[in-house]
Amino acid sequence: MNMLAEHIKEYIQPYPNRYTRGAWEIRVLPHEDLDDEGIEKFWRMFKKFPNDFAAAAVSLLPEDVEFIQYDHLANIIFTNKL
Repeated sequence: MNMLAEHIKEYIQPYPNRYTRGAWEIRVLPHEDLDDEGIEKFWRMFKKFPNDFAAAAVSLLPEDVEFIQYDHLANIIFTNKL
């Protein structure tokens, strides 16, 4: 278990439900309940721990969504809804 990735998941906004099949781009955003300090921490973890951040972001995908790739520079996950 990756403890840092588990911690990072608390800072990521839940992904919207996708009801149609096909390819989707999901932007990884800070959780809307975070204060300014929390948002700053979100972006600090994004920059300092890119692998753990990506692991946390991908682990939040629903089971019926296939991970394709993660664009770290744009902070977008490319997926395919099965």
